[in-house]
Amino acid sequence: MNTSLPQSELRARLLSIEPFLNAISVFIMATIFLYWDASRAIYVLFSMAALVFLVKFRPEMPSEHRLYSWPIIGFVGAAVLSLLFNGVPDGGINRLGSRFFLLLIAIPLVSIFYLSFDPKRNVWIKYAVGCMALGGLALVDALFLDVSRAGGGHNPSAFGFAALAMTSITAGSYHRFSQIRFGRAIFFLAILMGVCAMMLSGARTSWLAGVAVVIVAMFFYMERYSLFKRVLLTLTLIVGIAIVSSSLPQVQKRFNIMIDITAPYVTGEEQTGFNSLSTRVELWKVAWQVGMENKIFGYGVGKTKRVIKDYGQQNSYLKRRGKKNGHFHNQFLQTFAMTGLVGLVSFLVLIICHFWIFAKYLGKQYSLEVRCLALSGLLLLISYLVKSIPGVPFYGKQYLMMYGFASASIWGCLLGALREPGPVANKLDDD
Repeated sequence: MNTSLPQSELRARLLSIEPFLNAISVFIMATIFLYWDASRAIYVLFSMAALVFLVKFRPEMPSEHRLYSWPIIGFVGAAVLSLLFNGVPDGGINRLGSRFFLLLIAIPLVSIFYLSFDPKRNVWIKYAVGCMALGGLALVDALFLDVSRAGGGHNPSAFGFAALAMTSITAGSYHRFSQIRFGRAIFFLAILMGVCAMMLSGARTSWLAGVAVVIVAMFFYMERYSLFKRVLLTLTLIVGIAIVSSSLPQVQKRFNIMIDITAPYVTGEEQTGFNSLSTRVELWKVAWQVGMENKIFGYGVGKTKRVIKDYGQQNSYLKRRGKKNGHFHNQFLQTFAMTGLVGLVSFLVLIICHFWIFAKYLGKQYSLEVRCLALSGLLLLISYLVKSIPGVPFYGKQYLMMYGFASASIWGCLLGALREPGPVANKLDDD
């Protein structure tokens, strides 16, 4: 890959304002729920400013940046094609601009993080601060506002998933925090606050995704141990978190509900009650049926509520329970029904390419800085994949902004770390 440096003068200037860029990043991540409109506005302005650097220094960007950029363009392009093919509904343009556009404008952000990367600075601080901010909001909700599920004034499911995503990214930062004063305390506090926000949100999917994140992270950090020891230590940590969390009333209640709604599907009993899982199952059936009726381009962006409402007239269960849903609670089925096979293929290409660019650099032949950035990117993607089964994280506004900003910053820093001279490989136990 091309690792030539940009013009030295501009790069020196970028390095000089890197603390300012990091402050902007901290604001975006820490206020994503406190001040959503302000956070989104800063994100958009930041991306527009980064576009100047992408245009000016495009020839100097590593060629692998295409594996990040083109799948995003293809995914957004499929939504545009679906919209044009099916006609433009009242909310179609708005959803493209307020949702998919947030993912598209992440592309130029890679350039500014790549050009300004400095191995002496802590590139993870923005996510550590984000974890602490969400953890603080969750504790306020639980201790002072006495709400059943922490949400920071927003949807608890989205809140819990944001905590999961930031905690997953921060999980890859131990080696960097361990090199600064009080760094280990900052690292563990950020992880603790992130887990606290995730558990108090009652977001069960985030809990399950968290298990997958713990397994991958533990196997990475414990690679010097035998397989048996890694499995034992991982299970011990998961069980420990479960035991501590189970003492919280909010967690107990949500866990008991999860057992009750899944039991009929496990035992083969007839599902007679109304709950979130049975509603999802009915919505999945509708999504598949709608997708098979519009195989190529789907029914178009901006029509999901109308489609569910129309099918609800034919389905007594959905008429009572599902008519208020704005999506199908499954990213794969949502993409298939809304944008057809064209959209589904583009989404799968996005997932595969982004999985590849991060998984590739986990190898021991790369520096520890590169490997840990790759770990953070991979854990972020795993979180989104698990969430894609009962949710639509590549359709919601906050989800898309989180993925766009986080993946761009991690990928840009990873490319910058590859550019830096240094030892070819470092072992995790060198810390």
